[in-house]
Amino acid sequence: MVWVLSALLVTSCQNTTGIAQPEDGEDAGREFIRAVLDGDYVKAQAYIVNDEEDVELYKRYVEYMRKLDAKELIEYKQSNITIHEIQHQGDTTTIMQYSNSATKTTQKLKVVKRNDKWLVDFSYTFVEEKKN
Repeated sequence: MVWVLSALLVTSCQNTTGIAQPEDGEDAGREFIRAVLDGDYVKAQAYIVNDEEDVELYKRYVEYMRKLDAKELIEYKQSNITIHEIQHQGDTTTIMQYSNSATKTTQKLKVVKRNDKWLVDFSYTFVEEKKN
């Protein structure tokens, strides 16, 4: 009986993709970053804004990541995430500046709220890299 209640509780906290719905932009950003570092590209894609540019950029990014050697992928999986700065721009946008212990490269990630879901504006990361 207890396991049935536990199962119901877990599934009620998940959306149709089977992934827990983040409470805020920070949560979504961390979940996305961790999924990418862990190589769980299906989970990470569930957090991507569903527009042509973001989906195409993410697809190319996954192709790049899959070409990395096994040692690098293990380093990513074992890495820690460091959040350097979080900027809340109103109630629907969060900008996170972060790095991971594998690359130590600081990056920016934009998370937006659309239709009551927090999603990653993946193209923002590439626009920001071109500026620097």
